[in-house]
Amino acid sequence: MFFQLILQGVQWYQILINAFITIVGRLLDVLSTRYVTRELKLETNKIARRIGWKGMILMQIPIVVLGSLDFYLSFFIFWWSLFLCANNIEGSWYIREAGEVEYQKEIKARLEKSKTWKVAFSEFSSVLKFTLAGIFIIIFLFVFNDLIAVFLIALALIIHGLLGTFSSIRYLLDLKREKSKKQ
Repeated sequence: MFFQLILQGVQWYQILINAFITIVGRLLDVLSTRYVTRELKLETNKIARRIGWKGMILMQIPIVVLGSLDFYLSFFIFWWSLFLCANNIEGSWYIREAGEVEYQKEIKARLEKSKTWKVAFSEFSSVLKFTLAGIFIIIFLFVFNDLIAVFLIALALIIHGLLGTFSSIRYLLDLKREKSKKQ
């Protein structure tokens, strides 16, 4: 009865599409987390670390149910999950090479030597990249109705994503080649 009130006029196939979008998003996040930190030692979400993998899988059920109810909610869950996945796999090559435990030990050792403000400053980049872009997209879209400004922000994000990825890969491969040339 409750779902009939919420889902009036929603076709059954739309619910399946919404569920599929939500499931794909959540799978991206969960599988990328598993890829990087099987033992959850590097998981930044304290609740997820505490409840473990079984609990994390069970937590996906209400998220999938909620995402199934509305296309835009499933779309939001997918994109947020995609961002989490991207964050998880960034630099994962290093974690996989060093090992989860050794990587955590190395990070702890470096953190002991670093000033707190330096750590906070260096981790502030997501606010600059995502939060400010999102805020300005919302302002230009809903306050000023300026689609050109929204387009330019989106274009800057696209260019940064492509060039940033290319530059990082090129830099790392150049470092790898330098080492192999010295040997």
